[in-house]
Amino acid sequence: MSVNTETPKKKPSVLISFSVIILLVALLGLVIAAGGNIIPVLVIITSYLVVIGQFCGYSWKELIDAMVEKCTGLIETLLIMYAIGIFIGVMMYSGTIPTLIYYLINIINPNFMIVLSFVIPAIVAVIIGTSWGTAGTVGIIMISIATGMGISLPMVAGAVISGSHVGQLLSPMSDTSNLAANLAKVDTPSMIKRMAFYSVPVVVIATVLYLFLGFTSGSSEASLDAANQIRAEIASMFNVNPIAVLPMLLVFVMTLKQQPVVKSLLSASFLGLILGVVLNGFDPLYGIEVMYSGFNLGKIPGVDPASYSEVFNNLLNRGGMDSMNSSALLAIIATCLGAVIAKVQVVNVIVETVFAKVKSRFGLTTSVVAVTAMMDACTSSTFLAMLLACEFFREKFHLAGLSDSDLVASAMSVGSQFIAIVPWSDTAIYMAGITGVATFAST
Repeated sequence: MSVNTETPKKKPSVLISFSVIILLVALLGLVIAAGGNIIPVLVIITSYLVVIGQFCGYSWKELIDAMVEKCTGLIETLLIMYAIGIFIGVMMYSGTIPTLIYYLINIINPNFMIVLSFVIPAIVAVIIGTSWGTAGTVGIIMISIATGMGISLPMVAGAVISGSHVGQLLSPMSDTSNLAANLAKVDTPSMIKRMAFYSVPVVVIATVLYLFLGFTSGSSEASLDAANQIRAEIASMFNVNPIAVLPMLLVFVMTLKQQPVVKSLLSASFLGLILGVVLNGFDPLYGIEVMYSGFNLGKIPGVDPASYSEVFNNLLNRGGMDSMNSSALLAIIATCLGAVIAKVQVVNVIVETVFAKVKSRFGLTTSVVAVTAMMDACTSSTFLAMLLACEFFREKFHLAGLSDSDLVASAMSVGSQFIAIVPWSDTAIYMAGITGVATFAST
């Protein structure tokens, strides 16, 4: 006769559950205000949750296993991050991004730079369905052009990130749209039509506001002399040739054919290495170094970085796998935090306490939005936030005579967008990494 020796599990108390959120917000506020790194804060909160979990009957092994299982699912995200680091560095080495800047920098009116940084990524995101792919290609170009023009990078970064996420709501190729359709038990076009009811007006309003910002934020004062200087410096360093744009086109073609993101980025990067040698005459061994360390003017034989402008140096000296190490570490720690907070059921207790008696349509919709945002912050996962919010409120929505589409639309609207401003989420980490603008500066 076997004896069940497993320790019985219990949920944390309401007080303990709320203490996790309060402590997280308080420590983050203090560290961010002091300009510190948020990674130690996440380690402290994760450790606190482990103590809570053991108090609730979970063994150390159970909690560690939860972290390991969640981090296993993070591997693809980390691969994408490092592939983006390689891609950015090699796109400088090949002259792809400098060539695009050369062609576009004097065509785009500075007054329209901010609104175009929203509209162009939005269109591309709807076509290819990926916010990361859009920001990692078109977004980098818009940021680089803004750098050359001397336009406020936080504003441009915010516009790029906003535009890149439009596809999450309105693209039939978006994994988020397809997940939402599955949760609502409808086809993807029907789900997109439901989302378009309010997301299209929001896009229109955002376009108007970004246009207004472009004319009122001092963008019109961007120096054309500086732009012309950047063009001259690009021409002196690179062989400005339409062929150099081929790696960027390859990424778009492979993405449209729904090839894996890592495969698309690395394929374009390998093509970029060849073009860097053929078009610009760079050392192929340096191209391999760029994949890890990023592009650096100071490492090109015969080139004196001091003879070029500071803007030009800042424009080109970026990328490489090494540039993503801090972001990757933050993503790992945040994932461990999300795993433990889900295992210990802290959010479940808060939801059951705060939203137990909500029954009206407005109250239910507001509750779903609040819970999804909280789950975004706690788990750093849009998918998990949407799934849990729908699980928590599905029965309540049915009792109120509301459909699954209403529930999913409410969760999706915030889950796919709010994640970009959670500073420890992989999306925010990724966006900050490719734009070079801190999360709170671009929100």
